[in-house]
Amino acid sequence: MFALPKLTKLARTIIILNVFFWITEVLLLRTSYAYIINSMFLVPSEVINGKIWQLLTYNFMHSPSGIFHLILNMLVFYFFSYDLESKWGKRRFIFFYLISAFIGGLFVILEAILFIPSHYTIPTLGASASIFALTTAFALTYSQKEIYFFLVPIKAKYLIHIDLAIIILSYLSISDSNISNAAHLGGMFSAFIMIRIPWYKLKKKNVHKREKVTDHLRRIK
Repeated sequence: MFALPKLTKLARTIIILNVFFWITEVLLLRTSYAYIINSMFLVPSEVINGKIWQLLTYNFMHSPSGIFHLILNMLVFYFFSYDLESKWGKRRFIFFYLISAFIGGLFVILEAILFIPSHYTIPTLGASASIFALTTAFALTYSQKEIYFFLVPIKAKYLIHIDLAIIILSYLSISDSNISNAAHLGGMFSAFIMIRIPWYKLKKKNVHKREKVTDHLRRIK
């Protein structure tokens, strides 16, 4: 039976932050303080020139021309955040969320430098890098779990195929959709890296090794 997932305090906070930034964005872009908002969008040329913070801040901004962009991202975030946060814990979840945004931003910059020079001065905004990372992580972690895609039950593992299909079709689209496929690919890539090579397990192994070395030195003394 279909059941809505729970909303944790952390997930609620992230959603509220995104809504807050969107409202602030819409209001300030109409004023002389628009430069503050513009400095938070990810523009490859500006990041190269030192505005490193844009690799994270862009992930909390959404299209000011309408609320659909924000609603879609936050709905997907809501549906896939609970199980992952419950499994990982708050610290690893927020680390995953921010790092996937960072790597997605790097992919945007690389795309502009290596493949599409016209994107070098075009701003990117939205939480899609982290959202694609979450759906990919969910598919890798709960591959056999049944989810509903437009009311059709499917295995979670097929989320990866759906995400890739969206990216490929968007790249092949003749019209300029204003969708940052590079950020989406970066999010998926970051999920593969962090799921296949879990940093937290490596950290635990290093801790155990240090404890063994310390214990051995104590015995020598």
